[in-house]
Amino acid sequence: MQFHDIVYLLLSLLIIYIYVGYPVLLWVLARLFRQRHYADTQYCPMVTLVISAFNEEKVIRDKLFNALQLNYPKEKLSIMVVSDGSTDATESIVQEFKDSGVKLLRTSKRNGKTAGLNQALQIIDSEIVVFSDANALYNVQAIRNLVKHFADQRIGYVVGHARYVEENNAAGKSERGYWDYEIRLKKWESDFASVVGGDGAIYAIRTELWQPLNETDINDFVNPLQIIVKGFRGIFEPNAWCTERPAGDFGKEFKRKKRIVNRSFNGILQVPGCLNPLKVGRFSFLILSHKILRWFSAFLLCAHWLLSIYGLFAQGRFVSFYMIMLGPYYLIFLLALIGNYQAETKTASQPLFYYPYYYFLVIFSAAYGILLRLRGVVIYKWQTVREDRQIIENRESITERILVVALFVSLCSLIIYLPLYIDGAPFFAYLLAVLLAYTYFGFPCIVSVFAALKPVHNKVHENNWPSLTLLIVAYNEEAEIRNKLENSLTLDYPHDRYRIVVASDGSTDSTNDIIREFENRGVSPKIYSENRGKIAAINQTMAQLDSELVVLSDANVIYDKSALKQLARHFEDERVGVVSGRVILTNESLSYSEAEKSYYSFEHYIQHKEGQTGTLVGADGAMYAIRRRLFSPPAEDTILDDFVISMQICCKGYLALHENKALGYERNDQEIDKEFRRKRRIIAGGYQVLRRGQGIPGFSMPVHLLYFFSHKVLRWISGPLFILFAVVLIFQQAFGGNDLFLTCCFFAFAISAILAGVAHIWTGTRKNPIFGLIYYQYMLILASIAGCWKGIIKGQHVTWRKTS
Repeated sequence: MQFHDIVYLLLSLLIIYIYVGYPVLLWVLARLFRQRHYADTQYCPMVTLVISAFNEEKVIRDKLFNALQLNYPKEKLSIMVVSDGSTDATESIVQEFKDSGVKLLRTSKRNGKTAGLNQALQIIDSEIVVFSDANALYNVQAIRNLVKHFADQRIGYVVGHARYVEENNAAGKSERGYWDYEIRLKKWESDFASVVGGDGAIYAIRTELWQPLNETDINDFVNPLQIIVKGFRGIFEPNAWCTERPAGDFGKEFKRKKRIVNRSFNGILQVPGCLNPLKVGRFSFLILSHKILRWFSAFLLCAHWLLSIYGLFAQGRFVSFYMIMLGPYYLIFLLALIGNYQAETKTASQPLFYYPYYYFLVIFSAAYGILLRLRGVVIYKWQTVREDRQIIENRESITERILVVALFVSLCSLIIYLPLYIDGAPFFAYLLAVLLAYTYFGFPCIVSVFAALKPVHNKVHENNWPSLTLLIVAYNEEAEIRNKLENSLTLDYPHDRYRIVVASDGSTDSTNDIIREFENRGVSPKIYSENRGKIAAINQTMAQLDSELVVLSDANVIYDKSALKQLARHFEDERVGVVSGRVILTNESLSYSEAEKSYYSFEHYIQHKEGQTGTLVGADGAMYAIRRRLFSPPAEDTILDDFVISMQICCKGYLALHENKALGYERNDQEIDKEFRRKRRIIAGGYQVLRRGQGIPGFSMPVHLLYFFSHKVLRWISGPLFILFAVVLIFQQAFGGNDLFLTCCFFAFAISAILAGVAHIWTGTRKNPIFGLIYYQYMLILASIAGCWKGIIKGQHVTWRKTS
């Protein structure tokens, strides 16, 4: 192993540690070595709430109304607003609250937030000081939940939970995801030692522990460091929360993070003792891992990327590895660059683009802030988060130039190295083989283990049945709708709590006439004249329903008599938002019937295991129940309505279960060409989900996100992955490759392709289990490729296409 290989390996391990290793290690340490402390909810010392403000006329009135309504003894709570040279109506608004006891401290000129706090702490004599921003609205118990920890004399500061009111745009969603991740780290750090830093929106300290800061210091970071060095602890209290809006703009967020890192890095230089394990113990490990390494990650990644390029041409033993490791860089540079252009042109952006872009903004802003400090520049004058065109234009210019140069250099290195690509083919083939094996074998094993280790134990009921509507959506179902309605009228559910609604989406056959025949038997018809698609019919009809639960069903699915009760019994538990049933296909007449049954048995197994953990990924559109109040109308061109509706509910924090005893039976008489088109449509809908970010779990739902990626995303792209794997195998063999495993894979691929071809020509062979399974799998692969194309070019229709 050469020197650059060793350096590269160490850099790789360090980067993995920063983003994966540290959170995992911290989670383990917080459970094994938790430091407990004493908290007393009856402890009520004198408290001063200090609100820092600069030109906050838009929010200061609401903030003061909120502060006066806090649940804390009035005689023990003082409120002070520190105006840092405000030039708008902020100070006059504060004066309106003078009779309510609100004090105003004006600074003679704008010297920065920290200078104002230095003045305020000189005249405050309360035992505890709570620091807040003007746009942070507290919950009524916030002060009590903060100060209860100070009953333990070892506690020096307590940090609350700032909750972002999510902006419905790419920047807001990115910030929310990042902050959810940060909150988890704060909780584990608090359990293990002390939370790293405060939060200017909501944190409290013992007044006696304040010491005057330099104007360039960031108070909510330097002051906690000083307290830690004095031997006290800092605690995170999630129940002391406030709400505030994120910046909601990538440019503003770039500016904010640059300022925070610049001043925080300066703060560590001011309090070097915080890095001394002999002085602060465990805390030095936390601040090194959480802050310093994260701030320097841009420099580490740059070195790692350059070493990846160097490794290609060094012709060492690990050249194939360097080739593979460059792949993620190509991809993330491209995706982030697209996200940059979309943010600049204000066009619609998708998570696939704005998450990589936001990541680059975060690491670039940190690097920029550090470089400024190393040059001796400290950004200490603050301002509210508002439009600053020059900063935004600089951010776009910096980001775009870095990404363009990085992508150009990466691609040039790949082109130059192409003549040597054969050396990288075996490793690439192994990577694809592992990815495909994980999709079909690894993930089912993982979800089985999760289901065994941490199943959801939810309350069920058998007598207190909620009101329920069975919503059947139909289009030209004259052959099926009569049987469906007769079946629906015989289902075992209290009739006074049960309603049947049929939404006919522009049917042109006798479907509407048949539905009306059942009107006098309690069926409610919703006849729509225009065929707009299933999701449009669902949206319009759901707005007219008032039951607690809604079960969505297709017109060609016959339910078991107890199906509705099996679904509804889980909703006794308020945590449950979705319950999906099990629909069994009856397809004995089809040439590929046994293969299809095997495939769906495998799929039902995965769904059941996911449901046991409360994290089912997508419901079955033929039979699933939801709480009506949780329904959010998807866009009317949504293809995968069942997936989006159910996952939007899951993303609100509710459980999604799978009930094996809620049975339905669906007759499938579609031969393979029609089944291919159905699968293609589903895959195209999956790509639509990825483009729009509809119902995709966030970082605050790590298990659900893992399931979504493993069960859906990898399955949707399995066709292109398999074809790429096959091409690499052919390429490897054509150039005389002698890898035994890849040679076996090549012959297995060749034989399976021949067997699939035989099954396609002679349909009778499909009844054979081996021929049938191989043929059906190849159909899924081709459907995945076709669906990928349809999804990318947005060529899939949302309106109904009858296939039988």
